[in-house]
Amino acid sequence: MVVVAFAATSCSTTLKSVKEPLVHFQLNSADYVLSEQVTGEATVHRVIGIDWQRLFTNRLGTVNTPIFGVTSVLELNTMYAIYDLLEKHPGYDFVMYPQTETKVVGFPGIYEKTTIKVTARLGKMKK
Repeated sequence: MVVVAFAATSCSTTLKSVKEPLVHFQLNSADYVLSEQVTGEATVHRVIGIDWQRLFTNRLGTVNTPIFGVTSVLELNTMYAIYDLLEKHPGYDFVMYPQTETKVVGFPGIYEKTTIKVTARLGKMKK
């Protein structure tokens, strides 16, 4: 019965992404408007290495652009915080130089609480 109930539950993943095309053009500061620094946060609780809160539903955010500062692959926890940042501030065209701050407390492998904070400026292109 437990196996049937587990198999019958639905899983979902939501991904918010800001991608830049591989087009080379020159931007001047008169071409866009930047926001003040804004933040997104996420807290992940893992028991026995499993994030039970996000076991069946994921809401992830990513920034794929070497132009504005991110050139490495983001870890999953950071993607939760970027999703929060993009969800709280809709309508922007790009994320400029995101900075992450991660704090982990607990006992590795048994219980860990990870708090992630992403700080960045968001930009809109002028018409």
